[in-house]
Amino acid sequence: MPLLGNSGSPRWHDGRFEDYLDLLEASGATLVELPLHHGPFDERTARVHVLESDWDKIIAAYRDRGIAVQLHASLDPRFASERWHGEPEALRREYEPLLRLLAELAPEQAVTTLVLHGAADPALTPAENERATLGLLDWLAERLAPLPGARVALELTARKPHYPTAAATDRASVLRIIETLAAPNAGICWDLAHDLQNAAAEPGWTPVPDHAFLRQVRHIHLHDLDHAGVAHFPLVLGGVPYPKQLGALARLGPLPPITMEIRWRCAARLGDPWSLLADSYRRVEEELPRLG
Repeated sequence: MPLLGNSGSPRWHDGRFEDYLDLLEASGATLVELPLHHGPFDERTARVHVLESDWDKIIAAYRDRGIAVQLHASLDPRFASERWHGEPEALRREYEPLLRLLAELAPEQAVTTLVLHGAADPALTPAENERATLGLLDWLAERLAPLPGARVALELTARKPHYPTAAATDRASVLRIIETLAAPNAGICWDLAHDLQNAAAEPGWTPVPDHAFLRQVRHIHLHDLDHAGVAHFPLVLGGVPYPKQLGALARLGPLPPITMEIRWRCAARLGDPWSLLADSYRRVEEELPRLG
């Protein structure tokens, strides 16, 4: 069975961390993906990210429950991949604390992945955003090379009108970057819901990509779309054809780690967030043995 878990955004436990860990343990969680932040922050950043002052205690609590810790780079602009275009040294400094943490985790886990988004500066061309993304990934892959099981994954993100030249917002872009990099410890984070959101803009899109794409997948983000096509909902709406997609991956080999990128506020629109999260675990766990 692959590692399976959900995002470790603090909004999920909000003062009830031990109870939340009990819920995850009862649901069979074996993974958590922590969005990490250090340095200045505002209220929204604190809701979404695990702040540096809490890294050690939060990570230790998950590890004590047997839950493997995966990492997601901060969504704050200081960590944005496009900074590689003009400020590579400043961007390296922002990532150094994440790399030190990853170096501590990697020897104790079978796999430890750092997920990040591609460059999205609208002032840059698509080619420039791809080159900036490639530059950051190349540096990260080189730094992670000595660490067993450590890898970096470029997330396939959703297209947004205000970021028209963003990298890694379609299958071709994310695959081109990873194939150009050609590093054994770098690959694609296949976000199944964002992929479906992008489908209308990709001629010939089908739920299952070709083998060239599937062979580069090292991590999965799994969540649902609501009736309006909004992402990050619990897996109870049937919008994302994930059984077919995971099945295609399973036929190529063991499934990579799976993070359910469900947002608390999206779950709260449908009912009790914790109950819906537990239901999402149950649905995926029931599906996994049927794959292959």
